[in-house]
Amino acid sequence: MNYWHMQLYEGKENRYWGKEEELLKTKKIIGLGDWHNDKGEDNYQINKFKEAMNIGDIVLVRAGGDKIALVEVISDAYYSENTDELSWFQNRRDINILEVLNKRINGFPATMGTLQRLTDKNKKSYRVINNWYRKIKKEKLMKEKINLLKNRKQIILQGPPGTGKTRLAKQMARYIIKEEIEVKIDDIKEQVKLIQFHPSYSYEDFVRGIVADSSIGSITYKTENKILAQMAKKALEDKEKNYILIIDEINRANLSSVLGELIYALEYRDEVVESMYALEDGTREITLPSNLYIIGTMNTADRSVGHIDYAIRRRFAFESILPDKEAINLDYGKQLFKKVLEIFNDISPEFDKNDVMLGHSYFIANNKDELEEKLKYQIKPLLDEYLKDGILNENAKDKIDTLSL
Repeated sequence: MNYWHMQLYEGKENRYWGKEEELLKTKKIIGLGDWHNDKGEDNYQINKFKEAMNIGDIVLVRAGGDKIALVEVISDAYYSENTDELSWFQNRRDINILEVLNKRINGFPATMGTLQRLTDKNKKSYRVINNWYRKIKKEKLMKEKINLLKNRKQIILQGPPGTGKTRLAKQMARYIIKEEIEVKIDDIKEQVKLIQFHPSYSYEDFVRGIVADSSIGSITYKTENKILAQMAKKALEDKEKNYILIIDEINRANLSSVLGELIYALEYRDEVVESMYALEDGTREITLPSNLYIIGTMNTADRSVGHIDYAIRRRFAFESILPDKEAINLDYGKQLFKKVLEIFNDISPEFDKNDVMLGHSYFIANNKDELEEKLKYQIKPLLDEYLKDGILNENAKDKIDTLSL
């Protein structure tokens, strides 16, 4: 995939979109005429448009400095003589419109040519397209996950360590409530709760249980709603808002035991189920309303926890969150990621590389010194643990010992 910049107008005397914009938006076409290049090379721009541009390339299109669109090329170049549209717009490609803006974007010099491939990753013009494209791609993936969550009501983000599963869970929670992808959830904390499961977590910790009360000088016992029942009650009383419960390390507890009769309620939202414990007023009923969403995270490399049985799996959507090399900011980090990836060629056949490979967060750093620290105190120790657990074969030991920036 390449990044391109192109001006979409005929000559310097006509810098503002007319039918060009209409063709881009309604027929989803970009194009160029058969004019001569300033250097005197016949159809120089057209040759690039026809031969160098590829399906899947990303193009920033503009007229002058304004009216900017980011598009994806979806067809080979073809020739059209439809003079009813534009007599000069003969050489064309079909496109998908990723986003259209009506403002100037900084970073693109006004003197850039009609069609230009951007290859220098250090230049601001390249970074503008790259950042814009990644933002659109991220939002598209986010919307897909949100739609899945809204349809299924509960989802588990599964993947190896360091892929940002918890961070993504927070982003999803914020997006559902605010339609923003910022990580912070302080301003929506009344609608979002985050807890972490552990092996001793029980139904009485999660749904409803009997607790001791010594506030009046003697010990009494009463039944209390716990986090799930509390969130369900809030959501049931406030159907105009969405509520989200994030369960980190969801597979570290025995889910069948922790959920109890609520396994049924996960699938049949807004139906009443009876808890094994009655409140002081005699109420046993619990309802999981359809505006309560559950997001779990699961580390696929952790074999010390029990598996999730089929009854639970059937009620959750599972979304794999894998390492993303493009999220790594430093070249040193990308090179180290590549070296570590090669180590996983010596993986035991009992394991899937996608379940245990180190995630991109291990390779993100502000500078080389910070990355060196991560290598010494996080990456190598985890790889050594993989060796001890039989995830990596003994052949990987020398590669781990000699791993460096």
